[in-house]
Amino acid sequence: MAKAKKPSKPKVAKKLSKEELSDVKELQTKIQSLVLNLGSAELAKQTIAKQHAELTNEWKAMTAELEKKYGQVNVNLEDGSLSPIESSEEK
Repeated sequence: MAKAKKPSKPKVAKKLSKEELSDVKELQTKIQSLVLNLGSAELAKQTIAKQHAELTNEWKAMTAELEKKYGQVNVNLEDGSLSPIESSEEK
């Protein structure tokens, strides 16, 4: 009986071609750049959120101070004039 031939294994390259290596490096660089940009964007988002919270707190403190002085009124932001707040019953 004849021996069955074993399927030959595909030749395994010991090294990427220059083009393949270049492509891998290029993709890796693009991925790293995107990850860095994503981190920077997240840091900017957190910074803006913190600034928003701080300004909101300042706004609340200022409006509380003005309400103590003038009561609950509408403020015209063009000229600073005050007018009473109309209740829903008056409308």
